[in-house]
Amino acid sequence: MTSSHAGSQHLLVTLLGTYFYGQQKPIPSAFLVRLLGEFGVTEVGARNGLSRVTKRGLLEVSRPGRSTYYRLSDEAHAHHAERLSEILTFGLDQETWDGTWTVAMFSVAERDRAQRHLARHRLGTMRFAMFYDGVWIRPGSVAEQTVIALKDLDLQKATVLSGASVDGVHGPGDPVQAFALDELELRYRTFVDSLAVLQSRIEAGEIGAAEALLQRTTVMHQWRYFPDNDPLLPSELLPETWPLTDAHAAFVSVYDGLGELADLRLRHLLADYAPELAADVRSLTSDEVRAMNIPPRRLGSLTGMDLADSPLDPDDED
Repeated sequence: MTSSHAGSQHLLVTLLGTYFYGQQKPIPSAFLVRLLGEFGVTEVGARNGLSRVTKRGLLEVSRPGRSTYYRLSDEAHAHHAERLSEILTFGLDQETWDGTWTVAMFSVAERDRAQRHLARHRLGTMRFAMFYDGVWIRPGSVAEQTVIALKDLDLQKATVLSGASVDGVHGPGDPVQAFALDELELRYRTFVDSLAVLQSRIEAGEIGAAEALLQRTTVMHQWRYFPDNDPLLPSELLPETWPLTDAHAAFVSVYDGLGELADLRLRHLLADYAPELAADVRSLTSDEVRAMNIPPRRLGSLTGMDLADSPLDPDDED
């Protein structure tokens, strides 16, 4: 996997959250650059990623002497815990649906296109889908959170309706069709199929430590698309053969199956820069993460979009 598959910011946050969660000791900058190099990120791209993650408040920098170190901030530990829990437990629980919908409607003057983009982004991260122009919809009652999300955007006008029911449709007027489920289902099935060979190789003991770190991180990046983009529609609105459960099982089998080898590779790399830190580094198993009992955030993704009002800037200029 190279940085073209995942920006150095996203990759860095994934690696830090997976292997350094709970770690308070400073991490050498040179090691982090070397670690990102394992994934095809150039030194320039790695340092850009470090700078941007630091600006987001997830890393704190120190420079004793001529060396540079980074320490995970308190915000980073909370973010990583939520993110790792979201990734590993996504799809395990299903909320009860009362059969109603929340509808958000807004109007933005043509000169205020940025506000339109921002409103769409906020609703998108809350798992709304655009139903008609200026009309967004999602199952369940989330009126209060929606009002808060739109309140400070200085929209020309906006209305939030809750407890809405569908009494009839004409043509493609079914709200479910706003969610592009066919595309999502295909992506799930492609993901499951793509892991079949890897799962067989893991069971046969054919993967070494270096490849384990690469494969495990690659699969995490592929899987995290789903917590960030699946609207988590109630089971009543989904096909009976919806593949989320199978996809989750395949992901966890790879994540846990490659855990020890990936940890070994990371410790081996870190030992060249900070041997005293290397001994303490290990990732959590899926069972350990679930035992943390972190409540799921059901109103949107945890990619970092909740840390800012717009999507992360691309950082792949390596």
